[in-house]
Amino acid sequence: MKSLINLTDLGVLSVTGEDAASFLQGQMTCDVNELIEHKGQLSAFCNPKGRVIATFLIIKTTEGFLLVLPKSLLITVQELLQHYKLRAKVEFSEMENLPIQRFLKPSTLRTPWILPETSEQFIPQSLALDTNGAVSFTKGCYTGQEIVVRTHYLGDVKRQLNLALCESIANVEPGCPIIDETGENVGTVLLAQVRSIPYKTKDSITGDVIETSVNKMIVLCVLNTDTIESTLRLDNALRDVLKIVGGRKHE
Repeated sequence: MKSLINLTDLGVLSVTGEDAASFLQGQMTCDVNELIEHKGQLSAFCNPKGRVIATFLIIKTTEGFLLVLPKSLLITVQELLQHYKLRAKVEFSEMENLPIQRFLKPSTLRTPWILPETSEQFIPQSLALDTNGAVSFTKGCYTGQEIVVRTHYLGDVKRQLNLALCESIANVEPGCPIIDETGENVGTVLLAQVRSIPYKTKDSITGDVIETSVNKMIVLCVLNTDTIESTLRLDNALRDVLKIVGGRKHE
């Protein structure tokens, strides 16, 4: 599993019923009508201000739809959908003992899983959700759509998703602020996890190429677009320096 979230931290919400497809079409950012059966698609639920409440993988099945998302937001999402249900013929239930691993093929290190600490902070574009089919700009109305579409056409994205490395292997919590040289808050950690990073080096005596690895913290974060070239640090006790290794260029 490549994404920066533990498999045990994910749950599955089932959405079934006669109106399941049309109901979800009016709530999530992706186009439900374009889903391919049994193939996961990243998507999101937004609040009326266009801020992402939760991200998830949606899978179309013969019975309805499965939403794979962090367990810590599952009840929140279920209650949100129940609130919008009104008279729609749709039912929600938490599914257990499903082989979640089989649904996670679209999930990568850059998958912006949202947790309670980062919920309702970012628009989809700041999470790069508009680059991978997670947001449709043609399907019609859904909650938060007006803000999301307006941002798309104005191109006014002031924060962007970035992947960074940190030498420290101390625990880094989601929501941890990121600061620049002046101490100003310029970003937020979404997810962080220690991984073994492979690299090659030369033996100083023989000149032989040696393959080895080193443990580093991989940090998925959202940063102000005008601070990417700054010296950035985690606003934690150690003030760990972040090295940006990939992000979406601001257009």
